[in-house]
Formats: sequence, structure tokens, C-alpha cells
Amino acid sequence: MAEPIGELTVGRVAMVRGTVVPRDLMDCPLTGQPCVYYSYSVEQRRRSRVGGDAFWDIVERDEAILEFYIEDDTGRAIVTPLRARVDRVRHIVPVMIEFGIDRQAQQLLIEPGDRIEVTAEVTSVHDLYDEGRSYRTNAERLMLRAPDKGRLDIKLLARRNG
Repeated sequence: MAEPIGELTVGRVAMVRGTVVPRDLMDCPLTGQPCVYYSYSVEQRRRSRVGGDAFWDIVERDEAILEFYIEDDTGRAIVTPLRARVDRVRHIVPVMIEFGIDRQAQQLLIEPGDRIEVTAEVTSVHDLYDEGRSYRTNAERLMLRAPDKGRLDIKLLARRNG
């Protein structure tokens, strides 16, 4: 069961749901779309030497993730992506991109405003870079990170635009 960010306690593993707020953005190499996470694979159609049948062969793949915030009605926490595993709910499918008849790609992004679920260990840090914080406000911020010898799980639940 998801917990409100404002009620989390340091030192335990928790699951939260909220909206992605970027600390920084990167452009996905395939489409140039700004995001905090991308994963893509490019496939090339090849002909078999035996029988002449065609098949798709992965010729390129990449994945990258940045540190970002997750925010709900009760607060904001930093998600640090070290040892992160990104998944999605079934109805969210990777976007197919056609590059002609013999080349195609699949791309999955996490963008600002997307709704996600994060399961991670709760810690605390001083966040001096939060642009939403007044300079007189306490810089302490909750951080969600992978537990020791574990993974940080991120699940894309819904797109900001649908």
C-alpha cells in the first residue's frame, strides 16, 4: 500500500506514488524528447542466409536515468537512481518508431508530470538545489534510494497526457 511522502520515516523501505518533477532533464537520443529516464532499442531487418527468411536483429540499445523528485499532496522526495529497475503497468506500451521499411525502434520514457510508484529505502539529505525551496527553508529532504544489496523499483503508472 502506498504511503504519503509527508509521513515517511527514515531508515525503512517504503512504497510511494506521485508525480515526476525534474531536477534536471536529458534529451532521448532517438527523438530529442526531454525526460528523466529513457530506454530504447533499435532493430534492423536482416535476411537469413539459410532460407532467405527475414528477422529483426537488435543493433543498438541504450538506457539512462537521472536523479529526480517524486511529489504527492503531502511532500516531495528525491529519487536517486543508483541500482534502479524501471518497469511499467501493462497498458503503457513503448512507442514504436519507424525508420523506413528495414529499421525500427522502441522507446520508453519517464517525463515530467508522469505518475510513478517507487519502492525504496527512505533516507535524508540536504538538498541545496531544489528550486522550489525558499533560501530560508530547511534544506533537509527525504531521499528514496536502493537498499543495501537491493534495488530501487520504479513503476510507470500513467502518462501526464493520458
